[in-house]
Amino acid sequence: MDLLINKDAKRFFMQWMLVLLAGAILTQILVYMNTVQLKHEMLKHDYELAGYLNNNYPHLAAELPLVFTADKTKNELEAGKALLETSGYKDSLQMRFIPVVNSVYQTNVIMNFIVSTGMSIFLFIVAFTFLKKHYKKIDRYQKEVYEIMNGSISTRLDDNEEGSLSKLAASINTVTASLHTHIEKEKHNRLFLKETLTNVSHQLKTPLSALAIYNEIMRGEHLDNEVIESFLKKSEGELERMQTLITNLLKLAKLDAGIIELHKSECVLNDLIKQATASFETRLIYEQKNFEMRTDGVVSYWCDKEWLLEAVSNLIKNAVEHTTARNCIEVHLEETPLMVKIAVYDDGEGIHPDDLNHVFKPFYRSRFSQDKQGTGIGLTLAKTIIEMHGGFISVESAIGKGTRFTIHLPKLTKL
Repeated sequence: MDLLINKDAKRFFMQWMLVLLAGAILTQILVYMNTVQLKHEMLKHDYELAGYLNNNYPHLAAELPLVFTADKTKNELEAGKALLETSGYKDSLQMRFIPVVNSVYQTNVIMNFIVSTGMSIFLFIVAFTFLKKHYKKIDRYQKEVYEIMNGSISTRLDDNEEGSLSKLAASINTVTASLHTHIEKEKHNRLFLKETLTNVSHQLKTPLSALAIYNEIMRGEHLDNEVIESFLKKSEGELERMQTLITNLLKLAKLDAGIIELHKSECVLNDLIKQATASFETRLIYEQKNFEMRTDGVVSYWCDKEWLLEAVSNLIKNAVEHTTARNCIEVHLEETPLMVKIAVYDDGEGIHPDDLNHVFKPFYRSRFSQDKQGTGIGLTLAKTIIEMHGGFISVESAIGKGTRFTIHLPKLTKL
């Protein structure tokens, strides 16, 4: 039986059985003592009865021993019963009126109470001691597991004893050692990824900068050729798009790799939204689009300003890219006791219902908007940044009526 392999359980059952065995032996001793007492009381009662008869009926003295020692017949039993019942001496008579029986009963009650109480106390002590030690060890395991998770102690539970709990500790040690190995490997992978991304960034930026310079040189030649001018303009647009794509890819890769740490501080979100909008002012004017910001007052929030600015800017950029002339873009800033909400509205083309569940996937391009420019990772980047702040983004849209992206930031914690 597996339970008996457990050293603690085996000790517990042995102690329990010893207490029960001691109780059984003590019970037998009490039975013997009660029997001896009953014999003593019966003899005492017979001595008293013999003395009474001898004093009052001396002529029966020679026959009195036979009264108590001779075998009795059934007829004699019935005759004696009939005689004594006339005086109220019968089965229904209460024990307190029969001193011998009453004395034995009271002694038994007291002794049985003492024995049962003592056994119960001993059994309780044995069970309490076992469970206290058992759960104390479990509580220690739990505390040490939390400390391992927080990195405050080593990756091992200190337990070299036998038993099921010790086996559990060994299993936990195996798991934590494996996790520790994977964590260290992941740290090395992230460090390698960070270095790789940095190198790739420099390697890509250099040829892009060179191409941009070549374009500027060619524009400076004053070539009166509309075809060349058109090609140069398209080339500049594609180079800018590639630069944005590379920058966003590097940001997204760093966020996914977990090598970015947020540096949070108190930030006025009204100013952050104005800063995000400022980079699009020229484009809004050129494309004849209206912009409006609505707030109920000054709203401050504990966040990483640079990364939150990136997320808000991507949502505004998305709205700009999916609206046309005379469309309106609005940013609403709202504060509640539990949440801070930043909602970016537009009354543009809207998002097709088939695309709503996919808009945050990287590089996702809807079949309904293949003519739109974009890298396809702006919304993914915004979603990742907001989730790092402990919040989330929701989206609502209707074809031909517009779209609303809402950032939900919790106010319950300041981490």
